[in-house]
Amino acid sequence: MDAIQSIFNNREIALVVWVIIAIIIGLFTKVGRGFLKSVLPIVFSRKFVVFYIVFLSFFSLTVLYLYHTSFWDLSLLKNTVFWVIFVFIPIFVKTIEDAKDGRFFAKLIKENLAFIVIIEFILNFWTFNLAVEMLTIPIALFLGGVYAVASREEKTVIVKKFIDGLFVAFGIVIIIFTLYNLIRSPGEILNIKTLKEFLLPILLLFMNLPVVYGLALYNTYEQIFVRLKVEPKEQKKFKRLLFRFAGINLMKVTSLKNNLMRTTNLSKTAEELKQNLREFERYLNTRIGDNYMKRPQFYILSCIIMIIICLSGIIASNSTVGLKDLVTFNFILDIAKIKQIVTYVLSTALAISICFLIYLIGFRKRKYEEISQIKKFALQDLLLLIKYQNRMLQDFPPVEDPQKLFAQYISIIYDIKRECDKAIVTYENLLTYWELETLKRLQTYTALLISTIGIDDIESYSAEEFGIFFNDKKTTSIQNEKINIYTSDVERDLKKYSEQIKLCMEIFKVNV
Repeated sequence: MDAIQSIFNNREIALVVWVIIAIIIGLFTKVGRGFLKSVLPIVFSRKFVVFYIVFLSFFSLTVLYLYHTSFWDLSLLKNTVFWVIFVFIPIFVKTIEDAKDGRFFAKLIKENLAFIVIIEFILNFWTFNLAVEMLTIPIALFLGGVYAVASREEKTVIVKKFIDGLFVAFGIVIIIFTLYNLIRSPGEILNIKTLKEFLLPILLLFMNLPVVYGLALYNTYEQIFVRLKVEPKEQKKFKRLLFRFAGINLMKVTSLKNNLMRTTNLSKTAEELKQNLREFERYLNTRIGDNYMKRPQFYILSCIIMIIICLSGIIASNSTVGLKDLVTFNFILDIAKIKQIVTYVLSTALAISICFLIYLIGFRKRKYEEISQIKKFALQDLLLLIKYQNRMLQDFPPVEDPQKLFAQYISIIYDIKRECDKAIVTYENLLTYWELETLKRLQTYTALLISTIGIDDIESYSAEEFGIFFNDKKTTSIQNEKINIYTSDVERDLKKYSEQIKLCMEIFKVNV
């Protein structure tokens, strides 16, 4: 046991034990075997297996490189395995669902470089004894399940608040315990080994981003290819033309996927597709929302590349060692005349590049503020409605009180649907494609909710008349022991609608 604890901490041992118990239960129960039979064919489908091979090959090369630079050794094997299981696999799932452009990857990097990552690393560094950790995991899972159920209904909100309090108390205990250990033995965390353990997941993420990007690209192309409705002999030509058009530009591929009605759906032959792609290219080039920030982004990227080149040149010009030592910053300065000249030139270029970078970051911010103001002016009526609706949102929509529901949701939903329709038609060219996609989703959810409610024109209804209509629909709807189908459908659609309102607040940066 001591040998195991020298490799794994108590929390990791407890986690592994409970995972093994869960697997055993899954293998020897009917429900577990049924779940595995439904999931395993998907997880080990041919396309996923190909990705696993590609990822493991690329991942092995990155680890081999880190080993070659003396950063990685066997003491980091455990951290590496845990990173793959608990970080990369969730990223794999998120990539399939959400990766549509560079914003996804920028957000991914920000999340992994945020200050909270350092806090979490420190909090997880010290653990309780094994018995406490073994008890903590099932209790946390149980409370998490109860919390999820209690969050669904207003009558169980007291249970939800009680569990919130338990989690806060437990968090305070962990923080106090960690601070005590940090003060008592700071040397345990302030050393090279700990620094490597902290930097390893960040390095692995950055070095494996090409695989994640490739997965997103492959997944998006697959969604396009499966929708091709042409003769088999034309499919290969279509695929070549589509790839030649979008290449490895994920944003362009996603735009293509979202506009198949303009391209593939209108094309029966390769020649027709060529013509439609040319027209679609012209359409993309005239989109203000997607193109307005391209020039400052290009300038900033150029400055960053120039800074990297200059720094690399300065180091190379003042070093007598090889590439491996340069990468690991293990070099010795040389004062040779020629190298001094190169250093002076590159230092000047470095200073200029940094000055330009600072200026262009400000330039980009100014241009972003300009386009944001234009959008806010153009979408003023819609954004005011979204802001108002966001203030009226409730954790539990008042479906049991139709008149209150009418005032807080229904009367606003129809106005938002009308403004959404107008904004999408009028200002499509002004919006970036993800802003447009966000509004289209809001349009879809409002339309779905209006269809579920069953009223085409809400303006002819007062709050009292809506209450009568709602209660009539509720009475005549199918009802089982606990659930009324009508109110259940309204609640479901209101939840989707509320989430989209919050997303619009975030995307369009509407002031609360």
